[in-house]
Amino acid sequence: MDDASNSTAISKKKLHTNLEELFKKKSSVRENALKILVKQFQTNVHYEFVENNFVTLIHRCQNCLKRGSALEIDLALQLIGFVVLTLGDGDNAHQVYEELLVLVRELLIKSKLSHAIKVFECLSIVTFVGAKDFVDTERSMEIIWQFLNQETKHPSSVAAAAISGWVLLLSGIDRWNVSPKKWKESIPFLLKQLEEDDEHVNVASIEALALIFEIGSLEKFSNQAGEYASMKDLKDGIMEHVKRVCNGTKQDTSKILEDDYDKTITLTLGRTSLTFSTWSKLKQMSYIRKFLGNGFKNHMMENEHLHNVFHFAPATKCSDDLELYKPEFEEVVFRVFVPEVRRENCANRIHKSHNSLLSKGRTKLRKKYRSLAEETKSGHIADEELD
Repeated sequence: MDDASNSTAISKKKLHTNLEELFKKKSSVRENALKILVKQFQTNVHYEFVENNFVTLIHRCQNCLKRGSALEIDLALQLIGFVVLTLGDGDNAHQVYEELLVLVRELLIKSKLSHAIKVFECLSIVTFVGAKDFVDTERSMEIIWQFLNQETKHPSSVAAAAISGWVLLLSGIDRWNVSPKKWKESIPFLLKQLEEDDEHVNVASIEALALIFEIGSLEKFSNQAGEYASMKDLKDGIMEHVKRVCNGTKQDTSKILEDDYDKTITLTLGRTSLTFSTWSKLKQMSYIRKFLGNGFKNHMMENEHLHNVFHFAPATKCSDDLELYKPEFEEVVFRVFVPEVRRENCANRIHKSHNSLLSKGRTKLRKKYRSLAEETKSGHIADEELD
Protein backbone atom coordinates (compact mmCIF):
# COMPACT_ATOMS: atom_id res chain seq x y z
CA MET A 1 0.00 0.00 0.00
CA ASP A 2 1.48 3.38 -1.03
CA ASP A 3 1.64 6.41 1.29
CA ALA A 4 -1.45 8.08 -0.23
CA SER A 5 -3.61 4.97 0.14
CA ASN A 6 -2.35 4.40 3.68
CA SER A 7 -3.14 7.99 4.62
CA THR A 8 -6.66 7.66 3.20
CA ALA A 9 -7.27 4.45 5.15
CA ILE A 10 -6.10 6.09 8.40
CA SER A 11 -8.33 9.10 7.73
CA LYS A 12 -11.41 6.91 7.15
CA LYS A 13 -10.71 4.94 10.33
CA LYS A 14 -10.36 8.21 12.25
CA LEU A 15 -13.70 9.44 10.92
CA HIS A 16 -15.50 6.23 11.90
CA THR A 17 -13.88 6.22 15.36
CA ASN A 18 -14.98 9.77 16.09
CA LEU A 19 -18.46 9.17 14.73
CA GLU A 20 -18.79 6.33 17.25
CA GLU A 21 -17.58 8.67 20.00
CA LEU A 22 -20.68 10.84 19.43
CA PHE A 23 -22.74 8.04 21.02
CA LYS A 24 -20.82 8.33 24.33
CA LYS A 25 -22.59 9.73 27.38
CA LYS A 26 -19.69 11.86 28.55
CA SER A 27 -19.97 15.39 27.13
CA SER A 28 -16.20 15.98 26.96
CA VAL A 29 -15.78 12.87 24.78
CA ARG A 30 -18.44 14.07 22.35
CA GLU A 31 -16.92 17.55 22.29
CA ASN A 32 -13.50 16.17 21.37
CA ALA A 33 -15.00 13.96 18.64
CA LEU A 34 -16.91 16.91 17.19
CA LYS A 35 -13.74 19.03 17.15
CA ILE A 36 -11.92 16.38 15.13
CA LEU A 37 -14.82 15.82 12.74
CA VAL A 38 -15.27 19.57 12.18
CA LYS A 39 -11.56 19.95 11.36
CA GLN A 40 -11.65 16.96 9.01
CA PHE A 41 -14.73 18.13 7.11
CA GLN A 42 -13.56 21.72 7.00
CA THR A 43 -10.21 20.90 5.42
CA ASN A 44 -11.10 17.88 3.24
CA VAL A 45 -13.95 16.58 1.07
CA HIS A 46 -15.17 13.27 2.53
CA TYR A 47 -17.99 12.62 0.07
CA GLU A 48 -18.00 8.82 0.31
CA PHE A 49 -18.03 8.86 4.11
CA VAL A 50 -20.93 11.33 4.18
CA GLU A 51 -22.88 9.32 1.60
CA ASN A 52 -22.48 6.13 3.64
CA ASN A 53 -23.01 7.64 7.11
CA PHE A 54 -25.31 10.57 6.40
CA VAL A 55 -28.22 9.57 8.68
CA THR A 56 -26.00 8.74 11.66
CA LEU A 57 -23.93 11.92 11.30
CA ILE A 58 -26.94 14.22 11.15
CA HIS A 59 -28.90 12.47 13.90
CA ARG A 60 -25.94 12.57 16.30
CA CYS A 61 -25.48 16.29 15.55
CA GLN A 62 -29.17 16.91 16.15
CA ASN A 63 -28.90 15.07 19.46
CA CYS A 64 -26.06 17.42 20.45
CA LEU A 65 -28.21 20.43 19.52
CA LYS A 66 -31.01 19.21 21.78
CA ARG A 67 -29.06 17.92 24.78
CA GLY A 68 -25.40 18.91 24.39
CA SER A 69 -23.22 21.46 26.12
CA ALA A 70 -22.75 24.97 24.73
CA LEU A 71 -19.56 23.91 22.93
CA GLU A 72 -21.26 20.81 21.50
CA ILE A 73 -24.05 22.95 20.05
CA ASP A 74 -21.64 25.31 18.27
CA LEU A 75 -19.55 22.42 16.91
CA ALA A 76 -22.62 20.45 15.83
CA LEU A 77 -23.96 23.46 13.92
CA GLN A 78 -20.63 23.79 12.12
CA LEU A 79 -20.48 20.09 11.31
CA ILE A 80 -24.01 20.04 9.89
CA GLY A 81 -23.03 22.87 7.55
CA PHE A 82 -19.86 21.08 6.39
CA VAL A 83 -21.71 17.78 5.89
CA VAL A 84 -24.43 19.36 3.75
CA LEU A 85 -21.90 21.37 1.75
CA THR A 86 -19.99 18.15 1.08
CA LEU A 87 -23.13 16.20 0.20
CA GLY A 88 -24.54 18.77 -2.24
CA ASP A 89 -28.15 19.37 -3.20
CA GLY A 90 -30.72 16.58 -3.28
CA ASP A 91 -33.23 14.78 -1.08
CA ASN A 92 -30.83 14.26 1.85
CA ALA A 93 -29.78 17.91 2.00
CA HIS A 94 -33.43 18.97 1.79
CA GLN A 95 -34.30 16.64 4.67
CA VAL A 96 -31.63 18.32 6.81
CA TYR A 97 -33.06 21.71 5.82
CA GLU A 98 -36.61 20.77 6.88
CA GLU A 99 -35.49 19.36 10.23
CA LEU A 100 -33.14 22.28 10.90
CA LEU A 101 -35.92 24.88 10.62
CA VAL A 102 -37.58 23.51 13.75
CA LEU A 103 -34.32 23.25 15.72
CA VAL A 104 -33.20 26.74 14.71
CA ARG A 105 -36.31 28.38 16.11
CA GLU A 106 -35.87 26.53 19.41
CA LEU A 107 -32.17 27.46 19.64
CA LEU A 108 -32.81 31.14 19.01
CA ILE A 109 -35.43 31.19 21.77
CA LYS A 110 -33.58 29.11 24.37
CA SER A 111 -29.94 30.07 23.84
CA LYS A 112 -30.36 33.82 24.48
CA LEU A 113 -28.07 34.71 21.54
CA SER A 114 -25.13 32.59 22.75
CA HIS A 115 -25.33 30.43 19.61
CA ALA A 116 -26.94 32.94 17.25
CA ILE A 117 -23.94 33.47 14.94
CA LYS A 118 -23.39 29.72 14.44
CA VAL A 119 -27.15 29.23 14.01
CA PHE A 120 -27.31 31.77 11.19
CA GLU A 121 -24.21 30.35 9.49
CA CYS A 122 -25.62 26.82 9.62
CA LEU A 123 -29.12 27.87 8.54
CA SER A 124 -27.76 29.92 5.63
CA ILE A 125 -25.43 27.20 4.31
CA VAL A 126 -27.97 24.39 4.70
CA THR A 127 -30.69 26.46 3.00
CA PHE A 128 -28.34 27.57 0.23
CA VAL A 129 -27.59 23.90 -0.55
CA GLY A 130 -30.75 22.09 0.52
CA ALA A 131 -33.63 24.41 -0.45
CA LYS A 132 -35.62 22.97 -3.36
CA ASP A 133 -36.94 26.33 -4.55
CA PHE A 134 -37.33 30.03 -3.72
CA VAL A 135 -40.23 29.23 -1.37
CA ASP A 136 -37.89 27.20 0.84
CA THR A 137 -35.26 29.93 0.66
CA GLU A 138 -37.68 32.65 1.73
CA ARG A 139 -38.81 30.53 4.69
CA SER A 140 -35.28 30.71 6.10
CA MET A 141 -34.98 34.38 5.17
CA GLU A 142 -38.14 35.08 7.17
CA ILE A 143 -36.68 33.41 10.27
CA ILE A 144 -33.65 35.69 10.04
CA TRP A 145 -35.78 38.74 9.26
CA GLN A 146 -38.06 38.17 12.25
CA PHE A 147 -34.99 37.91 14.48
CA LEU A 148 -33.53 41.16 13.10
CA ASN A 149 -36.77 43.02 13.67
CA GLN A 150 -37.18 42.10 17.32
CA GLU A 151 -37.50 45.03 19.68
CA THR A 152 -34.42 43.94 21.60
CA LYS A 153 -31.19 45.43 20.26
CA HIS A 154 -28.81 42.66 19.25
CA PRO A 155 -25.00 42.73 19.60
CA SER A 156 -23.41 44.08 16.44
CA SER A 157 -21.62 40.80 15.64
CA VAL A 158 -24.93 38.91 15.78
CA ALA A 159 -26.79 41.51 13.70
CA ALA A 160 -24.02 41.48 11.07
CA ALA A 161 -24.08 37.66 10.89
CA ALA A 162 -27.85 37.66 10.48
CA ILE A 163 -27.80 40.29 7.72
CA SER A 164 -24.95 38.51 5.94
CA GLY A 165 -26.84 35.18 6.00
CA TRP A 166 -29.99 36.89 4.70
CA VAL A 167 -27.98 38.37 1.82
CA LEU A 168 -26.50 34.97 0.92
CA LEU A 169 -29.99 33.50 0.62
CA LEU A 170 -31.30 36.48 -1.36
CA SER A 171 -28.40 35.99 -3.81
CA GLY A 172 -29.89 32.66 -4.86
CA ILE A 173 -33.37 33.99 -5.78
CA ASP A 174 -34.26 35.18 -9.25
CA ARG A 175 -35.70 38.72 -9.35
CA TRP A 176 -39.03 37.43 -10.69
CA ASN A 177 -39.43 35.09 -7.71
CA VAL A 178 -38.75 37.64 -4.97
CA SER A 179 -41.94 38.08 -2.95
CA PRO A 180 -43.66 41.41 -3.75
CA LYS A 181 -44.88 41.75 -0.15
CA LYS A 182 -42.47 40.13 2.33
CA TRP A 183 -39.44 42.42 1.96
CA LYS A 184 -40.90 45.92 1.59
CA GLU A 185 -39.29 46.96 4.88
CA SER A 186 -35.81 45.78 3.90
CA ILE A 187 -34.38 48.98 2.35
CA PRO A 188 -35.63 51.24 5.19
CA PHE A 189 -34.24 48.73 7.71
CA LEU A 190 -30.83 48.58 5.99
CA LEU A 191 -30.60 52.36 5.74
CA LYS A 192 -31.29 52.58 9.46
CA GLN A 193 -28.47 50.10 10.13
CA LEU A 194 -26.06 52.44 8.31
CA GLU A 195 -26.68 54.98 11.05
CA GLU A 196 -25.16 52.55 13.57
CA ASP A 197 -21.53 53.18 14.40
CA ASP A 198 -20.37 49.62 13.74
CA GLU A 199 -18.19 48.61 10.81
CA HIS A 200 -19.44 45.01 10.52
CA VAL A 201 -23.11 45.97 10.50
CA ASN A 202 -22.41 48.80 8.05
CA VAL A 203 -20.54 46.53 5.62
CA ALA A 204 -23.24 43.83 5.77
CA SER A 205 -25.96 46.43 5.16
CA ILE A 206 -24.16 48.00 2.19
CA GLU A 207 -23.60 44.52 0.70
CA ALA A 208 -27.33 43.91 1.03
CA LEU A 209 -28.17 47.19 -0.72
CA ALA A 210 -25.66 46.43 -3.50
CA LEU A 211 -27.34 43.06 -4.15
CA ILE A 212 -30.82 44.61 -4.07
CA PHE A 213 -29.70 47.22 -6.64
CA GLU A 214 -28.35 44.41 -8.83
CA ILE A 215 -31.57 42.41 -8.59
CA GLY A 216 -33.68 45.46 -9.44
CA SER A 217 -37.43 45.53 -8.77
CA LEU A 218 -36.77 48.03 -5.96
CA GLU A 219 -40.51 48.31 -5.34
CA LYS A 220 -40.34 44.81 -3.80
CA PHE A 221 -37.81 46.00 -1.22
CA SER A 222 -39.17 49.42 -0.27
CA ASN A 223 -42.45 50.69 1.15
CA GLN A 224 -41.66 54.14 -0.22
CA ALA A 225 -41.83 53.29 -3.94
CA GLY A 226 -45.16 55.09 -4.31
CA GLU A 227 -43.54 58.37 -3.28
CA TYR A 228 -41.30 58.44 -6.36
CA ALA A 229 -42.17 58.93 -10.03
CA SER A 230 -39.86 56.12 -11.17
CA MET A 231 -37.55 53.41 -9.89
CA LYS A 232 -34.58 55.57 -10.93
CA ASP A 233 -35.85 58.33 -8.68
CA LEU A 234 -36.26 55.82 -5.84
CA LYS A 235 -32.69 54.61 -6.30
CA ASP A 236 -31.40 58.20 -6.40
CA GLY A 237 -33.29 58.87 -3.15
CA ILE A 238 -31.69 55.83 -1.52
CA MET A 239 -28.22 56.92 -2.66
CA GLU A 240 -28.78 60.42 -1.26
CA HIS A 241 -29.68 58.89 2.11
CA VAL A 242 -26.57 56.67 2.00
CA LYS A 243 -24.29 59.65 1.26
CA ARG A 244 -25.92 61.62 4.06
CA VAL A 245 -25.30 59.01 6.77
CA CYS A 246 -21.99 57.61 5.54
CA ASN A 247 -18.72 59.31 6.33
CA GLY A 248 -15.13 58.24 6.85
CA THR A 249 -14.72 54.48 6.44
CA LYS A 250 -18.43 54.07 5.75
CA GLN A 251 -18.13 56.51 2.86
CA ASP A 252 -15.36 54.41 1.28
CA THR A 253 -17.42 51.23 1.67
CA SER A 254 -20.54 52.83 0.21
CA LYS A 255 -18.74 53.40 -3.11
CA ILE A 256 -19.66 49.86 -4.12
CA LEU A 257 -23.22 51.13 -4.62
CA GLU A 258 -22.18 53.46 -7.41
CA ASP A 259 -23.06 52.37 -10.96
CA ASP A 260 -19.50 52.68 -12.27
CA TYR A 261 -17.92 50.65 -9.46
CA ASP A 262 -15.79 47.79 -10.85
CA LYS A 263 -16.71 44.71 -8.84
CA THR A 264 -14.81 42.17 -10.96
CA ILE A 265 -12.65 39.83 -8.89
CA THR A 266 -10.50 36.91 -10.09
CA LEU A 267 -9.44 33.95 -7.96
CA THR A 268 -6.62 31.63 -9.02
CA LEU A 269 -7.02 28.04 -7.86
CA GLY A 270 -4.27 25.69 -8.95
CA ARG A 271 -3.77 26.58 -12.61
CA THR A 272 -7.36 27.71 -13.18
CA SER A 273 -8.73 31.21 -12.81
CA LEU A 274 -12.29 31.98 -11.79
CA THR A 275 -13.74 35.45 -12.41
CA PHE A 276 -16.76 36.97 -10.67
CA SER A 277 -18.52 40.10 -11.87
CA THR A 278 -21.92 40.02 -10.12
CA TRP A 279 -22.73 40.78 -6.50
CA SER A 280 -24.71 37.55 -6.19
CA LYS A 281 -21.76 35.29 -7.09
CA LEU A 282 -19.31 37.47 -5.16
CA LYS A 283 -21.45 37.12 -2.05
CA GLN A 284 -21.80 33.38 -2.45
CA MET A 285 -18.07 32.94 -2.93
CA SER A 286 -17.06 35.23 -0.04
CA TYR A 287 -19.55 33.64 2.36
CA ILE A 288 -18.52 30.06 1.54
CA ARG A 289 -14.85 31.04 1.62
CA LYS A 290 -15.24 32.48 5.11
CA PHE A 291 -17.26 29.47 6.28
CA LEU A 292 -14.67 26.95 5.04
CA GLY A 293 -11.68 28.95 6.25
CA ASN A 294 -8.39 27.23 5.42
CA GLY A 295 -10.31 24.36 3.78
CA PHE A 296 -11.69 26.62 1.03
CA LYS A 297 -9.07 25.73 -1.57
CA ASN A 298 -9.40 21.96 -1.10
CA HIS A 299 -13.18 22.18 -1.34
CA MET A 300 -13.02 24.30 -4.47
CA MET A 301 -10.68 21.80 -6.09
CA GLU A 302 -12.62 18.65 -5.08
CA ASN A 303 -16.18 19.54 -4.02
CA GLU A 304 -18.58 18.68 -6.86
CA HIS A 305 -21.38 20.84 -5.50
CA LEU A 306 -19.17 23.94 -5.51
CA HIS A 307 -18.03 23.10 -9.04
CA ASN A 308 -21.68 23.20 -10.11
CA VAL A 309 -22.54 26.34 -8.15
CA PHE A 310 -19.64 28.35 -9.59
CA HIS A 311 -19.34 26.52 -12.93
CA PHE A 312 -15.74 25.80 -12.01
CA ALA A 313 -13.60 23.18 -13.72
CA PRO A 314 -10.25 22.72 -11.95
CA ALA A 315 -7.41 21.81 -14.31
CA THR A 316 -4.78 19.26 -13.40
CA LYS A 317 -1.80 17.60 -14.99
CA CYS A 318 -1.52 13.85 -15.51
CA SER A 319 1.75 11.99 -15.17
CA ASP A 320 2.24 11.97 -18.94
CA ASP A 321 2.04 15.82 -18.93
CA LEU A 322 -1.34 15.82 -20.65
CA GLU A 323 -3.77 18.33 -19.18
CA LEU A 324 -7.02 16.96 -17.80
CA TYR A 325 -10.09 19.17 -17.59
CA LYS A 326 -13.52 18.72 -16.12
CA PRO A 327 -16.33 20.13 -18.24
CA GLU A 328 -17.33 23.64 -17.12
CA PHE A 329 -20.93 22.63 -16.50
CA GLU A 330 -23.05 19.55 -17.00
CA GLU A 331 -26.64 18.82 -16.11
CA VAL A 332 -29.02 15.90 -16.38
CA VAL A 333 -31.89 16.40 -18.81
CA PHE A 334 -34.53 13.88 -19.86
CA ARG A 335 -37.86 14.02 -21.62
CA VAL A 336 -40.81 11.83 -20.73
CA PHE A 337 -44.19 11.80 -22.44
CA VAL A 338 -46.98 11.57 -19.87
CA PRO A 339 -50.64 11.64 -20.96
CA GLU A 340 -52.55 14.66 -19.66
CA VAL A 341 -54.68 12.58 -17.30
CA ARG A 342 -51.63 11.14 -15.52
CA ARG A 343 -49.37 14.20 -15.28
CA GLU A 344 -50.33 15.31 -11.80
CA ASN A 345 -50.02 11.80 -10.36
CA CYS A 346 -46.71 11.15 -12.06
CA ALA A 347 -44.96 14.42 -11.18
CA ASN A 348 -43.53 13.22 -7.86
CA ARG A 349 -42.42 9.88 -9.31
CA ILE A 350 -40.64 11.58 -12.19
CA HIS A 351 -38.85 14.30 -10.19
CA LYS A 352 -38.46 12.98 -6.61
CA SER A 353 -38.33 9.18 -6.68
CA HIS A 354 -34.92 7.59 -6.07
CA ASN A 355 -35.69 5.21 -8.96
CA SER A 356 -36.63 7.94 -11.43
CA LEU A 357 -34.62 8.55 -14.60
CA LEU A 358 -33.65 11.97 -13.27
CA SER A 359 -32.31 10.56 -9.99
CA LYS A 360 -30.40 7.79 -11.79
CA GLY A 361 -28.95 10.32 -14.22
CA ARG A 362 -27.72 12.55 -11.41
CA THR A 363 -26.16 9.56 -9.65
CA LYS A 364 -24.35 8.59 -12.85
CA LEU A 365 -23.08 12.15 -13.27
CA ARG A 366 -21.82 12.24 -9.65
CA LYS A 367 -19.96 8.94 -10.19
CA LYS A 368 -18.39 10.41 -13.31
CA TYR A 369 -17.19 13.43 -11.33
CA ARG A 370 -15.81 11.23 -8.54
CA SER A 371 -13.91 9.14 -11.06
CA LEU A 372 -12.46 12.29 -12.59
CA ALA A 373 -11.59 13.59 -9.12
CA GLU A 374 -9.54 10.44 -8.46
CA GLU A 375 -7.61 11.08 -11.66
CA THR A 376 -7.14 14.66 -10.49
CA LYS A 377 -5.67 13.52 -7.16
CA SER A 378 -3.21 11.20 -8.91
CA GLY A 379 -1.86 14.10 -10.98
CA HIS A 380 -0.09 17.30 -10.04
CA ILE A 381 -1.97 20.41 -8.92
CA ALA A 382 -0.06 23.68 -8.90
CA ASP A 383 0.01 25.11 -5.40
CA GLU A 384 -0.91 28.76 -5.77
CA GLU A 385 -2.32 31.07 -3.15
CA LEU A 386 -5.72 32.65 -3.62
CA ASP A 387 -5.60 36.21 -4.88
